Amino acid sequence: MDILEALLKSLSKNKKWIIVGAIIYLIPVIYRLTTENSFVPFLDNTLFLYQRSSQIIPVNLETLGALFLIPSAIGAIIGVSFLENLFSRRFSGLEKYVGRVFGSLFFAVGWTAMQFSGFVFFNPVGPWGNLLWSGPDVYARNLLVALTVGPLVPYAIEFIYKIKK
Repeated sequence: MDILEALLKSLSKNKKWIIVGAIIYLIPVIYRLTTENSFVPFLDNTLFLYQRSSQIIPVNLETLGALFLIPSAIGAIIGVSFLENLFSRRFSGLEKYVGRVFGSLFFAVGWTAMQFSGFVFFNPVGPWGNLLWSGPDVYARNLLVALTVGPLVPYAIEFIYKIKK
């Protein structure tokens, strides 16, 4: 199977995860655009005792969602599916984990490139007075999460799914 065919097959197989991730990411965006307020009451409550200016440690639910679901965890799910399609076999154990790290890092680099492009070229100010795109201070965090926590989220989802059955 060639690379493009493997990518399209893995994207179509995992479209539910892409849709769920996009919806989770768009909820605060839509709220901010409709209310013209940057404070989202159910997401902006501080979770940790660290300062809000911290760019490495996530301090609210929105940051956790944006870091773990978009793009790291979804990338991990699609990445292992892509590699399985490319090599025409199922992965398990360490191969599966390495596939998830690959996908997580690949999608995080793509997301970071999109954030950088938006920040440099298309950086409008939202109705609430803040910039719409994240600045360079979050790019390292995106890649750190993609290498550490992002690949573990699919394992947590599988574990929770097995408990429910």
